[in-house]
Amino acid sequence: MAKNDRESLVTRFDVAWKGLESDLKHRWMKQTGGGSGQQQTAFSLLAWAREQKLLTADQERFLDRCRSVRNAYAHVSFEGYSGPVASPPKEIVERLERILGALRHPRKVGEIATRASTCLPTTPLREALQTMHRGDFSQLPYQDEQRGWLLVTREQVGRWAEAKAEADGMVLLDLGVAVSELADHPEVGPVRPRRVGASATLATAVAELEAALHRPDDAEGGYPLVLVTGKGGDAPVQVLAVDDLPRAYQELGMIW
Repeated sequence: MAKNDRESLVTRFDVAWKGLESDLKHRWMKQTGGGSGQQQTAFSLLAWAREQKLLTADQERFLDRCRSVRNAYAHVSFEGYSGPVASPPKEIVERLERILGALRHPRKVGEIATRASTCLPTTPLREALQTMHRGDFSQLPYQDEQRGWLLVTREQVGRWAEAKAEADGMVLLDLGVAVSELADHPEVGPVRPRRVGASATLATAVAELEAALHRPDDAEGGYPLVLVTGKGGDAPVQVLAVDDLPRAYQELGMIW
């Protein structure tokens, strides 16, 4: 790589890193009032940004590694040489710049999430399954008056069939029952998705989805889907699912 190209990458890395530090420090000062004179290091600022869901855990890890090697990209002057000790890879610089761009101009989850097909609590299970089959979905959201937004899922139907099975393994299912009956069944129970508003940042929604992936599907908040809802009864319902993660990661600068 030519010297000018190396120095250009070093300059871009340094500009992006200083911009990131400045942005996070400004946000921290604005929210905490400076913490009674407490000084924040780059390491602690990254941890704070993750806690505030300004950064995902993956972004924080990447940026912490950038922090660790930053000094190697600094300009030095000795023995007649003036320039960087090392040059950052182009992919690293571009990823750092994308993360900074996403932090300064955060995408909203509503811009990325997919429009959801929904049903009613009274929708017959047969119709819900047909809708899921036609759309190749694994779940359908519905709004329950008492419990808020719930999901009817293929896994839930499987647990319901197991609960209905006789000792000899035979089972006769009434697919005309309302989807809400699965949530009411003591051996099945409701599936409550994680939920964010349409104005939530994409980083926040990705963090919620990643958290769901670390819990069992049938545990509270464990189903791998985030429901995105707006204000008002006419607001569209959207979902951020596992299939949406590659695009979301690209938008957040988490992959190149």
